[in-house]
Amino acid sequence: MLFISPGVLIMRRLFLITSTVALLFGCAAPLQSPKQVDTPSALSSCPSAPRCVSSLSEDLDAFTSPFKVTSAEQWQTLQSLLRSLPRTQVIAQSPHYLHVEVRSKIMRYRDDVELLYTADKNRVDVRSASKIGYYDFGVNRERIETLRLRFLDATATP
Repeated sequence: MLFISPGVLIMRRLFLITSTVALLFGCAAPLQSPKQVDTPSALSSCPSAPRCVSSLSEDLDAFTSPFKVTSAEQWQTLQSLLRSLPRTQVIAQSPHYLHVEVRSKIMRYRDDVELLYTADKNRVDVRSASKIGYYDFGVNRERIETLRLRFLDATATP
C-alpha cells in the first residue's frame, strides 16, 4: 500500500484549487470599453444573403426605413434604447455613430447593429446584420422594428 503524507495531500489540493481559479479567471475576457471612432460617411452595405436590413439598401427585401429624429435628445434616446437591448455590447461609437453587437439568447450568434445620425437631415440610418449564416429568419428586421416602436413610445408627446 502506498502511503502519502498529509503535507503532500494538502499541497495537491492547494495546487488544484489554485489552478482551477487561475483557469477560470484567466479565460474570462475582460470587459473592453467602446472604441472611439471617426464617424463613418455611410454604413456598410448588406450582403446578398437574406440576413440583413438597412435603411440604405436598394434591395427592397433588405430595406427598412431610417429613424426620424428631431433633436440631439432624441438621438441620445435612440442610442440608450439600443444599448438597453438584452445581450448588447457597444463595439464602437462617436458623436454621430453607434455600433453594437447583439448576441442571440440560446445559440449566442452575434449580430451587428449600427446607427448613423445625420443631424441636418433629422435622420438616423440603421443597419442590422447577422455575422454568420445564410438566413436570419427575420430576426434583424424584428429587432429594428421593435426598436422603432420603443423609440416612438419614448418620444411621443402626451
